[in-house]
Amino acid sequence: MIRALNLGMLALTVMICFGLYRVTHAAQEREGDLKHVEAEITEQQRAIDVLKAEWTHLSQPGKVQAMAARYLNLQPMKATQIAYLNDIPMRPEGSATMSDIAAIPFAQAGAAPVYDENAPVPMAKPAGIGR
Repeated sequence: MIRALNLGMLALTVMICFGLYRVTHAAQEREGDLKHVEAEITEQQRAIDVLKAEWTHLSQPGKVQAMAARYLNLQPMKATQIAYLNDIPMRPEGSATMSDIAAIPFAQAGAAPVYDENAPVPMAKPAGIGR
């Protein structure tokens, strides 16, 4: 009887050791996976920092202004290009169709923009205000 009990205890001890080995091995694998993910996170964070620095460099006002001057060919806005809200024609009753839009003078191809020569010219800003 004692021999059977000893054999049972030995088998139980072996199973517990085997289970403990499996749990330890699985925990080590998970720890390796965690370190791998942490390394990837660190790498991605560095890439994000590089992109932020690049964005900061590229979005500097002087750089944007130089690129706009080189590629967009923009001209300063003239005071005669400003219109009053009352000068804008009202939309015809019902929904607008493509023929309604084509009837608007400035929507036609090659049509010159409409300027109001009598529009007041904005006053210059005093020197002490703003930048």
